[in-house]
Amino acid sequence: MFRKFGRYFYFLLFLCYLWLPPFATAAETNSPNIDAASYIVMDFETGVVLSEFQSDLPKPPASMTKMMTQFIVFDEVKKGNIAWEDMVTISPRAAAIDEAQIHLAAGDQVSIKELLIASVVQSANDATVALAEYIAGSEEKFVQMMNQKAKELGMNRTHFWNSTGLNKESYPDPPGGDERHVMSARDTAILAQKLLKSHPEIVQYTSLPSYTFFEGTPRAHRYYNWNWMLPGLSQFYQGVDGFKTGHTNAAGYCFTGTAKRSNFRLITVVMGTKSQVARFEETKKLLDFGFHHFEVKTLIPAQQAIPNNEYFSLPNALERSLPVVVSKPIRLPINKEELNQYTYQVTYKKHLQAPIKQGTVVGEVRVLYRGEEIKGMEPVPLISKTDMEKGSWLRLQLREWGDKLNYFFE
Repeated sequence: MFRKFGRYFYFLLFLCYLWLPPFATAAETNSPNIDAASYIVMDFETGVVLSEFQSDLPKPPASMTKMMTQFIVFDEVKKGNIAWEDMVTISPRAAAIDEAQIHLAAGDQVSIKELLIASVVQSANDATVALAEYIAGSEEKFVQMMNQKAKELGMNRTHFWNSTGLNKESYPDPPGGDERHVMSARDTAILAQKLLKSHPEIVQYTSLPSYTFFEGTPRAHRYYNWNWMLPGLSQFYQGVDGFKTGHTNAAGYCFTGTAKRSNFRLITVVMGTKSQVARFEETKKLLDFGFHHFEVKTLIPAQQAIPNNEYFSLPNALERSLPVVVSKPIRLPINKEELNQYTYQVTYKKHLQAPIKQGTVVGEVRVLYRGEEIKGMEPVPLISKTDMEKGSWLRLQLREWGDKLNYFFE
């Protein structure tokens, strides 16, 4: 009889499972429906992740690789190692590179600036390899610079084999070394964010809808940016001013994008979409999601206290407690529909002793959403608002006796 009742019980549970709605999760409630192998959308300023899927999965990035090549070019210009006006002699190897190109010929003399623009606008593989060879002497040595830079940026699921993102068969003379070539969606977003923060002037190139190379010569040709979301192109989206497309059979259709509206800039990555147009359609969904559901808000201005955490106790201080404030504003994109879901988690350093000078870091505060840490949000240091002197032995002893008396008479 018990077994018979048990069967009925489990059958009823199964019916309840079918009838009841699923439990809501943050992803189900807030995230967009994106048709891509992996994706991420992040706030540019803070790195806070607004939505993601399989974002740590290393995948072939195709020509999104070129963002790292461009990063190193800008770095080298800033260091003074090269100049935009430097003329590069195109090698036979660079001229022979297949796929997207501006049809460089061996022996051509082209400036660093024009090669950079070709890499950005046309995703030109010949121009990209020419830059790599000029800067490092060979593409292999340049790739070493790329991988070192990736480590410095915290791109932990990235490994480069070449400067372009091309498959091996597209190289008449492929580079040597470890042929693994992958980036995760998160690493790709980090790369775009750090590139734009380090070299904001790159936007003057990534925002170009088209560019004419070899202008004024019989070889003049106008190329249109592969980023069709730019003004005047077929997938225009307000605020988009970069970044980089990519496609190979292994990678599918990929796109790293960025758009700014008012004081709010987003970084998006989609990897493994199904077509040229699909990568932009899915990016639009991510941008719509970010701009519609979130707003940038300063929760606590700099030098202000955390609510209910205005003071920190120091056992040996002249005063009982030390006033503490945030060292910088707590500012991040907030889900407009759930403002009451944001709370603070304060952690103080252990074993702190007076004396303490004004501005000393005494702890940190994290912002929680629905009780969980926000991905990409770094903790904000808490600092002492004033100096705090050490109390004399007699004062501390009298305070202790007074506390004991108060406890006795309560």
